[in-house]
Amino acid sequence: MQQHLLFPWRFLLFFTPLITSSAFFTSSSQAATLAFSDSNLEFTNFSQSPVRVQTSADTNAITIAKSGMVDAIANATANFLVAPPTASNSSLSIAFGEGQDYLGQAESQAIVIGDFLVDPDKTFSFDFTTDLSLQTALDNPTEEKARATGNTFFVLLDTNNKDKESIIDFFDLMGNIMTPSNGNFIAEQQSENITLSDKSIKSNFGGNQESATAQVSGSLKRYFTNQTNLSLVEIKRNRAIVVTPEPSSNIALLFWFSVVSVVLAGKRKVTASIRCK
Repeated sequence: MQQHLLFPWRFLLFFTPLITSSAFFTSSSQAATLAFSDSNLEFTNFSQSPVRVQTSADTNAITIAKSGMVDAIANATANFLVAPPTASNSSLSIAFGEGQDYLGQAESQAIVIGDFLVDPDKTFSFDFTTDLSLQTALDNPTEEKARATGNTFFVLLDTNNKDKESIIDFFDLMGNIMTPSNGNFIAEQQSENITLSDKSIKSNFGGNQESATAQVSGSLKRYFTNQTNLSLVEIKRNRAIVVTPEPSSNIALLFWFSVVSVVLAGKRKVTASIRCK
């Protein structure tokens, strides 16, 4: 499973087309802001193949700049293979800006869904590995704000009764960083049929550069007495936002009413539905 490591944020900016312009290097006094949110997940070792799979990936990026410079990047992928049954998805959002009067927001979402038919007196099981990385950085906390959020969760649904589907197991990994601000966190929780084999959660909150990372591996195992229809649904969402706290009235109007100078970039949606025979 691909993992993105945290690294110096000014080094990250160097690789983007926006930052390669000389303007970013000729004005060292300009304040700069970064928000980074990335998540990955992989399902393996399913006890049986799905009867139907679905995947979806969406991205959206908005940039608005009056006297400053800003860019936003969003990327998402989702895959579910039937034979051998494996599933994975990733979601990445990055936003960065420099100067004044700017707003940048990147949002990404990835979904994998698998439907299973479990025979009587059988055990349904699978393994999973997931990670979440968040990072924010800014130069001037009185004039800039950066926020990075991420959430990866999956549920196992009993779908025997289509009119009343029920959650029988779940896993949730979530985190939020807002700089400058209190209340930052990164945490996970799961139902009793999920066993964690490895968990590492680290955070560095406070100051102008904050970060949080989590890597979790585990498995789900559940026995069914009767024939049961199941749906495994996994969704991850990542968001990165950079903004000057009080952008000009023109910038605010452009953002809220989506008038001229609003750049919608990188919007993509891929949805696949496959019925397996």
